[in-house]
Amino acid sequence: MFELGQKHFPSIVSKRTWRDDKEQFDFLDRLAQLSDRVAPYSATSVVIACLALAAGTVLRLIGLGQSDLMFVAYLPSILATGLLAGIPAAVGVTVVSTLIIWLFFTPPHLHAASLPHGMLMGFVMYLIAAMFTIYFAHCCRLVLRRLNERSRTNELLTMELQHRNRNIFTIIEAIVCETLSADPENANKIYGRIRSIMYANDLLTGEKPQLLTLRGLLLQAFEPHGADRMVAKGSDVFIEPDTARNLILLINELVTNAAKYGALSNGAGRVLVNWQQREGSVTLHWKEFGGPNVTAMNKQGFGSQLIAACTKALSGGMQSEFSGNGFACSLTFPVTSLRRAA
Repeated sequence: MFELGQKHFPSIVSKRTWRDDKEQFDFLDRLAQLSDRVAPYSATSVVIACLALAAGTVLRLIGLGQSDLMFVAYLPSILATGLLAGIPAAVGVTVVSTLIIWLFFTPPHLHAASLPHGMLMGFVMYLIAAMFTIYFAHCCRLVLRRLNERSRTNELLTMELQHRNRNIFTIIEAIVCETLSADPENANKIYGRIRSIMYANDLLTGEKPQLLTLRGLLLQAFEPHGADRMVAKGSDVFIEPDTARNLILLINELVTNAAKYGALSNGAGRVLVNWQQREGSVTLHWKEFGGPNVTAMNKQGFGSQLIAACTKALSGGMQSEFSGNGFACSLTFPVTSLRRAA
């Protein structure tokens, strides 16, 4: 293998996240946020209680609450109110729904008449069921609030770790700049590798995990040289962030090697990258053309060692070929969680 270089490219740390592409929360996220925002004695809790009570009454009117299932329509209303608005609002819905059933759905209507024993037992059982429902809703509300609180705490910790990591990388860059001030070429190589690691870390610790695709990782690596310098063929696949970390370093080494020694070192060269997806693995073929002739070096440089280390970390294998047509290699690596991109 031969010594690989790295150009200093502008913005390898991508701040674009999956949330920026499309604001998308699942149902539990929205439920937890709503439950966390609504105070038990607020006007919002009253509105939620009224809406839930109205929904239960409508269900009762359209026939979901027959005489043998008199109170069923209101139990979901109590559950929803307790979950979103808290115990006081749920108790209010229970009391008001009991009065509505008694005055409007229990003969004689509009009269608080004495109830027969069977009907009275129905009301008692309804109140007992309502109490259990309120308690269950309260427990679920506490769980959602704790999950939401822990999510916010984790986000703050992640942001703090990101900030500290970037400070560390900045200090390392300053040390490299000072130490290798007389050797800008080697300093430039180290800068690029540091930025590749920063980009990989951001993929793993971003606000939301990004949808990492093999095509996207290639485009990111070719960005400093122009995406038109790459000819990509293959059905795109999603890559796990843990796998992407080593894959980013490896691809960037191949790109920067091509920029210094191979097809990207002139204005006419191109790199053909194609890949095939098999069950549990991906085989990526890299072929440079239009560049200068390349030959293998007897001594293995740091860039070659880094590619070998990344290949080993991926539990993969690589075969390389040097010819007059340009450098070519094939990389096969397993992927534990792999699915075809839409």
